[in-house]
Amino acid sequence: MICPCCSGLEYKVCCGPFHLGEDNPPTAEKLMRSRYSAFAVKAYHYLEETLDPQTILTFDHKGNREWGDSVQFVKLEILNAEEIKNKATVEFKAYFNKDGIELTHHEISKFRQQGGIWYFREGKVQNQN
Repeated sequence: MICPCCSGLEYKVCCGPFHLGEDNPPTAEKLMRSRYSAFAVKAYHYLEETLDPQTILTFDHKGNREWGDSVQFVKLEILNAEEIKNKATVEFKAYFNKDGIELTHHEISKFRQQGGIWYFREGKVQNQN
């Protein structure tokens, strides 16, 4: 299976090892891609494991799971990725289908690296249609 993150690689050598806990994403962009793939393959445990420990209590686990189960993921487009020391931002568009309608989620996500591991901190929706 080709990885849902749109890298063009096989899932088992791309995001699969991250989801199985065999490796950690080396960059914030790769973490973003692997989180998108986790939604696509329903690896919700990974979404929780990659949350910044400082923000984990504010994350809506149930809501994310319900949303992920209600859509079909089509593709991921990375618009910009920037890392400065232990902080990063990734702007992306996620394309998905819901009830037969193609929709787009445009977000700028913030990440933080702690102990050599990248974590998702927060996302700010730019537009969603």
